[in-house]
Amino acid sequence: MVIKNARVVLQDGVKRLDVKVENGKIAELSESIDGVDVIDAEERYLMPAMVDIGVKVKDSKLRGESIRALCEDAGVNGFSTVVLSALCDPPIDNEIALEFVKSQASLCSGTNFLTLLSGVRSDGGLSDCSILLKEGAVGIEFGSDIDGNLIRRLMEYAQMHGVKLFCRANDPALHGEGVMHEGRVSCRLGLAGVPAAAESSQVARIAELAEFYGVEVVVLGASTFRTLKICAQSDRMVPQVPIHHLILNDTRCDGYNTAGKIWPPLRDEAMRKEMLEALAYDDSAMITSLHTPVSETAKDAVFADAAYGVEGFDSFLPLLYTHLVKKGGFDLPALVRMVSLNPAKAVGLEGKKGAVLPGYDADLILFDPDFDRSFDDLLSPYDGMRVSGRVLPV
Repeated sequence: MVIKNARVVLQDGVKRLDVKVENGKIAELSESIDGVDVIDAEERYLMPAMVDIGVKVKDSKLRGESIRALCEDAGVNGFSTVVLSALCDPPIDNEIALEFVKSQASLCSGTNFLTLLSGVRSDGGLSDCSILLKEGAVGIEFGSDIDGNLIRRLMEYAQMHGVKLFCRANDPALHGEGVMHEGRVSCRLGLAGVPAAAESSQVARIAELAEFYGVEVVVLGASTFRTLKICAQSDRMVPQVPIHHLILNDTRCDGYNTAGKIWPPLRDEAMRKEMLEALAYDDSAMITSLHTPVSETAKDAVFADAAYGVEGFDSFLPLLYTHLVKKGGFDLPALVRMVSLNPAKAVGLEGKKGAVLPGYDADLILFDPDFDRSFDDLLSPYDGMRVSGRVLPV
């Protein structure tokens, strides 16, 4: 197969090239390639399909139909690889749960479905990380508030097996009864707030331990400027920033709108701008869809009782293109690095996925920037927002 007349998004720029694919691999890039099976890209952007880490199934319930639905939604929106969060119900902390996920993933076509393992069992003990990593888990996930000795042992496992740790940072004591970001909006609404320090203070703790034990840690759902600053000052810490915290702010919770109830909570406008600026200088950062869908009934409640969650796959790339490229000063190579290349590296897929280069898997998508649509979904925090672009299959 030959893809012709494409604007190919490479690591060092965008070039008009033809791309030859053989046996599922990218075989050649050139200004002119002849072939029998030809796809005309019609000057659309050709880029590597996206990779997302730490996504969740609906209501975090680990069911076969939920896994298949997640794979289908991911593929339609341009993701070739998704990595499931291990902190689900039941958690992926044993061989039975892991084998169930693997068996369901084998039924998914077109999407590479991987999973993290939960470093700590529901009873508080360590999981058998060595066995689960050998059986196919691609990293160790944990909450930052666990006992320091458990974190030390997880870091030893990560170092032994050459994998990264994936941390969800939050201090429950500071979080308290908070249900949204602590600031002017929460005060105006009379809702208990979650201080930004509940995240960043834990990131600082993990950064110190990561430096001491010499392991790399990905901060899943990094949502504060201080978190990004701490990561930038460490060679061991990598932030994964949710798209929503780069586009939206806590005013989406006005009117007690539960569509804006997301975890980590949406921050104020000043912090959103600071995070965008910091992201522009971090070559290792990733952007996540924070895909955490929940049932409509779970959102249809008073704000304090409504579930945290957001459908993140829908129009993920068009939203990023609209707000970061068209309006935010980012270029497409930088965007591809954050949504494809860096996440692929984080889960051991370096040299296989995340770039349009000879020898890489031909996980490719076409992006049409000249298509416009509006969100029309009261359950979405983007309801009423217009976006440019659409993902097309190759």
